Amino acid sequence: MKKVIIVSGGKKPSLSLYESLYDDTCRIIAVDSGAEFFRENGITPHVLLGDFDSITEETLRFFEGRTEVIRYDTVKDFTDTEAALEEAFKEKPDEIVLLGCTGNRLDHFIGNLSLLEKALRRSVKAFIMDDHNKIFMMDKPGIIKKEFGDYISFQAFRGPVKGFGVKGVKYPLWDYELVLGDSMNVSNEFVEKYISVTFQEGILMVFMTKD
Repeated sequence: MKKVIIVSGGKKPSLSLYESLYDDTCRIIAVDSGAEFFRENGITPHVLLGDFDSITEETLRFFEGRTEVIRYDTVKDFTDTEAALEEAFKEKPDEIVLLGCTGNRLDHFIGNLSLLEKALRRSVKAFIMDDHNKIFMMDKPGIIKKEFGDYISFQAFRGPVKGFGVKGVKYPLWDYELVLGDSMNVSNEFVEKYISVTFQEGILMVFMTKD
């Protein structure tokens, strides 16, 4: 399986989280100040990109000549993380993991959620992760394995998710119309290792979380 790991400039992942995701086949992309994580941990990404409005000059100079650097103008109609996703697509990956995409800037976080949909439409598995959250999207029914955290929550993305149902959880549900902001499926819990999710229409956001 070919995987790309993107580290953006939001909340830094722990080194243990990064190492749990990384193997020697991964392509690594640092986004702007996301490069600080790599410098602090003695790791060289394959690509460093962005408009470099948040990276320190010291870190930028450190990586110049050590890795491929792609610079964008600060005036543009896409985010640096979106540019990183497009760079990742060039690798024709099976999976993309986005780190450093949560944190203080909630506007950036909402924009980053749309990147999961962009990957979904290309049939590429994509996850936004930090040390407490794993977020992904589904456009068809499926099985979810308990592999991160104790809780699982569901939200609709853009439009309603019709005919939603979930089994194998503490609070099962069937034939429900789920809309964005609905609290009906917040902080559900696994009671089985594998749970079944069904729905007839829509895009489902899945949040696997731990305290």
